[in-house]
Amino acid sequence: MQKPAEPSLPMPVKAKPYKHQQAGFDFACRKFGLLPSDSKSRGVALLMEMGCGKTLTAIGIAGILYQFGLADRVLVVAPLSILGVWESEFADFADFPYQLTILKGTSEKKKKMLKEVSGDGLQVVVVNYESARILVNELLRFDADLIIADEGHKMKENHSKQSKAMHSLGDRASYKLLLTGTLITNKELDVFSQYRFLNSQVFGTSFYAFRNSYFDMEPQPFPEFDLPLVAEASAGRTFGTLEELED
Repeated sequence: MQKPAEPSLPMPVKAKPYKHQQAGFDFACRKFGLLPSDSKSRGVALLMEMGCGKTLTAIGIAGILYQFGLADRVLVVAPLSILGVWESEFADFADFPYQLTILKGTSEKKKKMLKEVSGDGLQVVVVNYESARILVNELLRFDADLIIADEGHKMKENHSKQSKAMHSLGDRASYKLLLTGTLITNKELDVFSQYRFLNSQVFGTSFYAFRNSYFDMEPQPFPEFDLPLVAEASAGRTFGTLEELED
C-alpha cells in the first residue's frame, strides 16, 4: 500500500523549487508548527551543499512565516563577501512584500540605518558576522522574529565573542535557520556552538557538559605493532622488509 503524501505548503517564491528545496521548506514548516508534526523546534538547519539553493529555501521559509503572521522582522547574518547575494536573491525570488536593508559603513552609520528600518511588508536586515558582534545590543533591540545564519559554521568556536553574540541573538528570536554545507569543518566538537544557537535543548548550553557526555577526551596510548618494518625504495617505488631491500 502506497504511503500517503505528507502535507505540504506552497513556497512563496517566483521560481518552481526543486524537490529537495520543497522538502527542506516543508521540514521547516513542520518544525515551526505550520504543518502537522510530532515534534516542534525553534530552530532548523538546512545542511545543503553549495549550489543546492539554500538561500531560495530560506527566503521561502521567511515568506511563509510572514504570511502566517509569525514574522515581521528578519535578521540575516552572513559573511561579508556574500551580503549582496541576499539582496539580489530576494529581488529575484521573494513573492511577498518586503523591505531589505544591508548594514554598511561605520558602526555609527550601521546603527543609524538600523534605527531607520521601516516600511510595509517583511523587514529584512542583512549584516556580516563581525558587525553582528559589534552591534549585538542594537540588534537585540531590533528584535528579529527570525534569524538566518548563513554559512553557520562561522560560529563553530564556542568561546569566541562572535559566537556568543549569535547565541544571545538566537536566544531572543522565535525562529532560527542555520545554513551550511560544512557543519563540521575541523572536528566533531564544531557542532556544539552551531546547535547552541539553533536549539539549546539539543545539546544544552554548557560546552563542557556536551564534551564530557559525547567525547572521550582521555589520551590513548599509541598501539604497539609486532610487524616487520617496511621501507620504501624511493627511486623504484619498491616495497618490502628492510632485509629484502638490503639484499
